[in-house]
Amino acid sequence: MSTKNKDIIYGDVELDDMELDPRHVKVRVTTMVDEDVLAALKKIASSKGQRYQTILNQVLRAFVERKKERKLAPLGEKQIREIVREEIRKRA
Repeated sequence: MSTKNKDIIYGDVELDDMELDPRHVKVRVTTMVDEDVLAALKKIASSKGQRYQTILNQVLRAFVERKKERKLAPLGEKQIREIVREEIRKRA
């Protein structure tokens, strides 16, 4: 079915300012995580009735906010992994 010669009708939608806040705009990403980390995320998510992606987002947000608050020096991969594991343990 083509919309080439058809009128497209847009509804009157009013957006709340909060809907455009970056905290509410989700972006699809593809990444690799350690198998044990993913298993832990899924276990935590299951126990809370949430999706593991939600828990992962909370962990990442905690890391980003922590970095902003403390203005940490750049971290290496090992340090980042430890922080992520620490945040997962906190949410377990």
